[in-house]
Amino acid sequence: MSDEAVRYEINHDGQIVKGQAALSNRLDDLVNDMFSQFGWNYYEESKQSTHRVAKLISPENKEYILDLFTARIRNEKRSPYEKKIQLSKEDPRKYQDNITLILGFYVYEEPDSINDAIIVGYPIDSHINYETNPSIRGTFVNDILYKAKINGICIDNERKMVGFRPEFIYFYLNEYRRIHGYEKDNIENVRSELYCQHNSDYIDRPLNRIIFGAPGTGKSHKLEEDSKLFGENMERVTFHPNYSYAQFVGTYKPIQGENPTDIKYEYVPGPFMRTYVNALNNPEKKFLLLIEEINRANVAAVFGDIFQLLDRKNGVSEYPIATSEDIKKHLLEKLDCLKNQDINELSDEEKKMYLEMKIPENMYIWATMNSADQGVFPMDTAFKRRWEFEYISVNEPEQVAKIEKYVIPMCANTEQGYYVNWNDLRTRINSILIDNCKVNEDKLLGPFFISKNVLDDIKANKDEKDRILAIDKEYRSDEDNNILAEICKKEISYMKAFESKVIMYLFEDVMKMRAEKIFIDYAQKKGKMIFSEICKAFEEDGEHIFGIVDIGHLGIKDTDNI
Repeated sequence: MSDEAVRYEINHDGQIVKGQAALSNRLDDLVNDMFSQFGWNYYEESKQSTHRVAKLISPENKEYILDLFTARIRNEKRSPYEKKIQLSKEDPRKYQDNITLILGFYVYEEPDSINDAIIVGYPIDSHINYETNPSIRGTFVNDILYKAKINGICIDNERKMVGFRPEFIYFYLNEYRRIHGYEKDNIENVRSELYCQHNSDYIDRPLNRIIFGAPGTGKSHKLEEDSKLFGENMERVTFHPNYSYAQFVGTYKPIQGENPTDIKYEYVPGPFMRTYVNALNNPEKKFLLLIEEINRANVAAVFGDIFQLLDRKNGVSEYPIATSEDIKKHLLEKLDCLKNQDINELSDEEKKMYLEMKIPENMYIWATMNSADQGVFPMDTAFKRRWEFEYISVNEPEQVAKIEKYVIPMCANTEQGYYVNWNDLRTRINSILIDNCKVNEDKLLGPFFISKNVLDDIKANKDEKDRILAIDKEYRSDEDNNILAEICKKEISYMKAFESKVIMYLFEDVMKMRAEKIFIDYAQKKGKMIFSEICKAFEEDGEHIFGIVDIGHLGIKDTDNI
């Protein structure tokens, strides 16, 4: 692929678009402007090719020496989404006793300022021969760059990389050794409070937020990524049909005393109350309450009078609610500003903190919702309008790009076994559901309807099979043959997993009363819509039970070579 071929970039609005990104001719300015934020001063002492030695002075006049290896993020020809940086021949490992950083700078247009840039921090890798002027690849527009642009920061724990907007530079400086997997922290004196002081500018997400979409679209994963902005200041809860107000907010419960026979009652706060108290005690920090599957419980009953607090103005609840006696007592004991004080001597503002409740501006409540599930509770309009809803499509480019190489085994227990591309199969099934079955989009198959762990296992199993089959049969070891036998068994188990996951969902949840419209070929041949018979037909005919005949087959079994 030439650089003139179609490529994808991130524009200033955070959209992935076709085009050609620029290479900034102002890299020196970008570096200087990034570090010269929040009262810090940056002085460059020397520069040789991509290596800069600089002095960084904090607002308290503490000095730090930086060894910076900086480069512009440019196109990598292997993929229209992939980027890379090119370093000089100097080896950053020589400077690891100092604050040594490898940073790439991405801009969409050549005149862009640092405010428009996305920065990527790369680990110093012992396996790279830096003296050969290496390219560091694997920076993808539809992954780390996109997430950093949208969320502010994206930490790739697997590759130990990080992408971030420039306002996160001092959070990165405080955390870079942990992010990159280094053992010793030589920058412990860089103040992490600096990040907290400017935290209100970082989390540009709604206070009350619900992510919804079809099964497997990555709703929980998206919130998991976004929740990293809160560090450890996050609590997660999963709603279910029996979940109650007492569990969510708090209630008195029997507690065993010092002696086994002693029982006393104490107020036990729920996740909402714990997050609420933490937010009031630490107004300079942000706190997140993350609710999984919010509509699997009766939200009107679970939230109770807390529902009134979801109306916010300038981040704070617009309409307070009166606190109950048990909550008053709990707040008097737990709020730092009220502890050990005489109630009669409290100011009017302090009295309000326990006489009434208002959600503070530093408390975020985010949730996931799957409207396709059976047995979910409806939400009334009054409850819905207090939330910002974000929909994740079944064909979200960022998610689809991650499953391009995944496959599904077909007819694994026959001599004609083969694989099909998972995204091709999923897309064709969804087309049938839309065109032939007229179902809503929230019942379609998302990219990770089959979990990433299972898809990874299937791919690894196929890769190992391909490796062994590439060896002539007479040259294979006994171990190779034993592994091949196990691989074939696993293929059957993965096929069974597809039946229990995908076919059961389509049969039971989506098309139970008119299954013949999705299992088209099976219905024409057999007629009877019996789940076990459909599974049996799938094991023999693969994707053809859906009437799908136009998907390419991969890794067709060569029985003479097994």
